[in-house]
Amino acid sequence: MRGFAELFGLRTRLHLRKLGRTWKFGMTSRPEQRWLRNYAAQRYRGVGAIVDLGCFLGATTIALAEGLELNRKANRNQIYAYDLFIWNKRYEARARGKEVEGLFTIGGSFLPEFLRRTQNWRDYIVIHEEDLRHARWEHGPIEFLFIDAMKSPEVATAIASNFFLHLVPAKSYVAHQDFPHCFAPWIHFLTFRLRDYFRFVADLPQSSLFRLEREIEPQALVRDLSPAAVSPAEIEAAFDYSISLVGDDKKANVTAAKAVAYVERGEFTRAHQIVTQSRYGPVSRADEFKTVKALIERKLAEPEPMNYDLPAPVN
Repeated sequence: MRGFAELFGLRTRLHLRKLGRTWKFGMTSRPEQRWLRNYAAQRYRGVGAIVDLGCFLGATTIALAEGLELNRKANRNQIYAYDLFIWNKRYEARARGKEVEGLFTIGGSFLPEFLRRTQNWRDYIVIHEEDLRHARWEHGPIEFLFIDAMKSPEVATAIASNFFLHLVPAKSYVAHQDFPHCFAPWIHFLTFRLRDYFRFVADLPQSSLFRLEREIEPQALVRDLSPAAVSPAEIEAAFDYSISLVGDDKKANVTAAKAVAYVERGEFTRAHQIVTQSRYGPVSRADEFKTVKALIERKLAEPEPMNYDLPAPVN
């Protein structure tokens, strides 16, 4: 038996190495897809579901399914893939020059394309075409939660409230794909508030990985994550925490996200201080640091609105 297990393990590693040279169009890189595939094949234990929030055209879902196919301990557990499956302007920009350019119209569904791309792994995938603000998880414990859908504070709160309570202490992992993305500062507020429940375990190629250490108290998940509702003191503490976690290649992006938090509050002077006085930048992933700095400087250059308030009449 031991010889068979060793042979199976060798075949698995060789197959993963071969698959690791492939890349499928999506919002993730080849190293990120490789990590997801390897996780599902070698580390996933089947004690809970795999959940892919914001699966887009299926690159992450396929990577997870390819790994799951090779995992003898998974008991054919399934991947729950969530998305609105509605094409938008951001996707349109991403598609330029790629094989999907011109295939979809803004506001139209790309679910048929997701189904076409994932058809070889249909036995492993459960599709949820729905708005995550209203989703309700009813499929038992979750072992791995991959999140590329926290595009607003409202969605972030909904995801945390509806999915995090089903994570298993000491066994479940959460990967925040947008952790280094500059236009999602609320993720940093959430991870900071939950720092006593989760432990940071890995800086992935694009994501940041956390493991749940103890059961989450429900009241910890419902506080407003909007930058306007977060005090400056908490913003500073949250981003100090995040900067301490990520590698040097992500620190400029996280710094830009901190500046965006103040932009969202209308505090452009403080935002400008952050991008001009930071020790990180201007080099950053996807040139986000320079993008945010330019946005702030345009706002500061706008003329002050005229004050047309008249003095109160004198009786």
